[in-house]
Amino acid sequence: MNWFDSHCHFDIDKRDSVSATLAAAREAGVTEFLVQGTNMENCPFAVELAEREQGVYAAVGMHPHDAEKPYDLTLLRQWWQNDRVLAVGEIGLDYYYDFAPREAQRAMFAVFLQEAVTAGLPVIMHCREAVQDGLQIVRDNLPEGHPFEVHSFSGTPDEAAQWLELGAMMSVNGMLTFKKADNIRRILEIIPDERLLLETDTPYLAPVPLRGQENTPANIPIIGTFAAELRGMTPEAMARLTTENAHRFLNIQC
Repeated sequence: MNWFDSHCHFDIDKRDSVSATLAAAREAGVTEFLVQGTNMENCPFAVELAEREQGVYAAVGMHPHDAEKPYDLTLLRQWWQNDRVLAVGEIGLDYYYDFAPREAQRAMFAVFLQEAVTAGLPVIMHCREAVQDGLQIVRDNLPEGHPFEVHSFSGTPDEAAQWLELGAMMSVNGMLTFKKADNIRRILEIIPDERLLLETDTPYLAPVPLRGQENTPANIPIIGTFAAELRGMTPEAMARLTTENAHRFLNIQC
């Protein structure tokens, strides 16, 4: 089986251990990875990993937590032209932590959606407790049919349905295995086969029975097997489906 981790983060301070972490994931059957850049400090590292590591691609953007920090659009546009950078992200809104003023988050989100359209790249989106604003900003700034994904969504099934109606891909991660995460399992039920992706959100949200430990891409098979059981599929079918979906979403030619 070849699994695809569609959303992971690597701390530049742990540069020396990343290759070993990726090697362990490959041993577990995870052969492709989309590494997220979320600010001007770690975006270069995401690009570096994509250029040097087998099966690694990058998404480059500014996380809503950093909406008040300066960013260099000229440099970002150069990265988006790199063949190993396959998406604009991680971008979006986060009203749960509110680490940046909401007005600044909304303004930056709109700018990056417009940049994704210009670059011709799909969008990796974070939206926490900001669904209605997120939906409206996407409607206002992305043409119908432009590919985008809502990652690690933890809202209600009704809110997830609104994203799906707008055309979103959706990814599930270790939260799916949490005892009290019935909402995530109900969301999984309504995601169409062709819109489903898997992610770890490394180093966060390690699945049961590893909850509380640092997450790694090697745990994708745990998440994928759990998701497969819930959908009445074999792990092999889940790996094939979600990898093919990632390839299509990110325009990876195999």
